[in-house]
Amino acid sequence: MEMFPLLRYLNATRETLESQPARLHVVLGNEACDLDSAVSALVYAFLLYSLRKDSTEVVLPVLNIPKRDYPLKTEVVFWLEKHNILPEMLFFRDEVDLQHQRETGELQLTLVDHHQLAPSDSFLDASVVFILDHRKLERHPQSGGIVVEMVGSCCTLVTEQVLARNPALLDSVTASLLYGTIILDTVNLNEAAKRVTPKDVDMIGRLQPLLSSSINRSEIFQQLTNAKANVSGLTSDQLLRKDVKVTSAGDLKVGVASVPMMVKEYLQRPEVGETLSEHCSSEDYSVLVIMGISITGEVVHRDIAIYSPQDHLRNQLVVYLRDAQGEVLQLLPFDSDIVGCSAFLQRNIAASRKVVLPLIKEWLAKENF
Repeated sequence: MEMFPLLRYLNATRETLESQPARLHVVLGNEACDLDSAVSALVYAFLLYSLRKDSTEVVLPVLNIPKRDYPLKTEVVFWLEKHNILPEMLFFRDEVDLQHQRETGELQLTLVDHHQLAPSDSFLDASVVFILDHRKLERHPQSGGIVVEMVGSCCTLVTEQVLARNPALLDSVTASLLYGTIILDTVNLNEAAKRVTPKDVDMIGRLQPLLSSSINRSEIFQQLTNAKANVSGLTSDQLLRKDVKVTSAGDLKVGVASVPMMVKEYLQRPEVGETLSEHCSSEDYSVLVIMGISITGEVVHRDIAIYSPQDHLRNQLVVYLRDAQGEVLQLLPFDSDIVGCSAFLQRNIAASRKVVLPLIKEWLAKENF
C-alpha cells in the first residue's frame, strides 16, 4: 500500500505525541464529529503542519468524541477507511489531555466546523488562535483570526485555504476526502436542499481534476449516504449519541440529536420510550430534540421530535419552535404514542440543525425558567 503524505503525517504525529511535546497546536472538530468535522480537522491540521516554521511544534487533529463512540460515526469510519485512515491513526478527545497541556505547556487551539466551545471547555477559550466555520456567528472569539462563511460544507473552506496556502497537499487522497465530504454536505450539489452555494460548486470544480477520470459524483454521494444510514448494528441509545450537539443555560441542558432516518421511524423502535427516558437521565438532559432526515434520490424529507418528562418545558419549546421566525420550520404535528414526546413533520427541508440549534439557544436565553 502506498503511504500518501497525509497518512505519513498521521503516523508520525502519533509517535511524536507519545513523547509529550511542550508545544502543541490542536485542530479540534465539533462535538458531533460528523464527516465534515472529521475531515476538516485532519486536512486543516495537515495544512498547518506543512506550513509550520518551528519543527518542535506538534500539530494534532483531534476528533471531539471519546474513542468508544467512533464506531457510531458510520460514514466517517467508511470514508476514512476507504482512504486507508485507520482508527489507530486518529486522535480522540479522551486521548489528549487539553487541560493538562494548557496548564503545563504551550497550547494553541484552532476550531474547525464550529466556533463556540462547549461550556465544559470554556477553560480553553484563551487558547483559541483561529476559527474556520460555515455557520452563523453566535459569538466573537476572545482573540485570534476567524474565517466564517455560510457555505454548504466546512470542507469547502478548508479546500479554499489549502489552494491558497499550499496546493501541493492536494494529492488524490486529500482531494478525495474533501470532495466526498462536500458532496455529502450539499446533498450532491442539490439546489432543492438549499445547502449548496457557488463556492461549494467552485471548490468541487477545483478538486475534480485531481481525482480519477472515472470518478462518479452521484455514486460517491450514494455510498456516503448509505454508510451514514447503515445503523443496523446500533441500539436506539447509540443512535441518539451518533450525531449530537448540546447546549445549555443555567441548570437546563438540551441535547439535539440527528438520526439517519425519519423520526417517525425511530419512534417505532422497540421500547424507545424507555430509551428516551434513560438517555435523558444518563446525559442529564432537561429536553432532547431529535431531528430526522430521509434522502431518496433528489427528494429530501425532514421531521423532528421534542422529548421531555417535564411537560412545561416540552410545551414551551414546542411553541417557540413552531412560531419562530414566522414559522420558519413549517411544522406539521403527527401522532406519537411516546409519553412526553411531541413530533412534527418539518416541511422546510432546508432547515438543518444549523438552523434549529440557534433557535433553541434563543429560547433558552429568552425564557424565564
